[in-house]
Amino acid sequence: MKSEPSILFLHAHPDDECILTGATLAKASALGLRTIVVYGSRGDAGETNAELAGESLGDRRQREANAACAALGVSRVEWLPYLDSGMHGTSTTEHPEAFANASLGSATRQLSAMLDGETIAAVVGYDSNGTYGHPDHTQVHRLAHYAGPALGADWVLDATYSREYLASLPGSDGTLDPAFASAEADLTHFVAGDEWVDAKLAAVSHHLSQIPDDWDTEKPDTEGFRARFGTEWYIAKPLSGSNGLGLLEALLEPKSNFPVQRA
Repeated sequence: MKSEPSILFLHAHPDDECILTGATLAKASALGLRTIVVYGSRGDAGETNAELAGESLGDRRQREANAACAALGVSRVEWLPYLDSGMHGTSTTEHPEAFANASLGSATRQLSAMLDGETIAAVVGYDSNGTYGHPDHTQVHRLAHYAGPALGADWVLDATYSREYLASLPGSDGTLDPAFASAEADLTHFVAGDEWVDAKLAAVSHHLSQIPDDWDTEKPDTEGFRARFGTEWYIAKPLSGSNGLGLLEALLEPKSNFPVQRA
């Protein structure tokens, strides 16, 4: 007997689930869709201004992620056993147990064993540059496309940003950085809506260790956050044999529906 179909979200580090796909996860939960979030690492090579009181950064970020996922209605949360690779040129990137250095075959076998009994309808990863080039983010892209067929998924979705849209926002100089996000022409679907962005903002608040220096906790720039991160973009790619969007139909809107005036 097959289990209820699920959407698998692969993420590199805690807080990525909110920033890149928080609205999508909240909307999926409201629609009654089963979601699974799997992290490649616990973000132990990251930075923080928080007082950890003896707790490791990885432990703190894992707790925060579990709380954020609960707030978003995620059905199941799992962790691959890899270390945070850190940014290019750091010692952590060279560690043999870093997520970026994991064999795609080995990581896929771990996912398959972890998700035994689950029916995976779609796998969500990142675009080919991992949105901004972080080694763990590009690994998520590779793993999503490698593991998707092995898990029996019908679709692989690259979570990303619209390069042209970001360049059009107030305060931007209009420059299109080819090393960041994706070209508008490549995008296929999006998720947006005030209700889902509100849920996303609430979930982000659980990641206290990752609040940036310029974020005013008393008077946060929520409108700026909405403008930059309120729309979640995807590049949807069907795998062999897929017939229509299936359970993704109610979740995703086609790019053609995106209102030009939204900012």
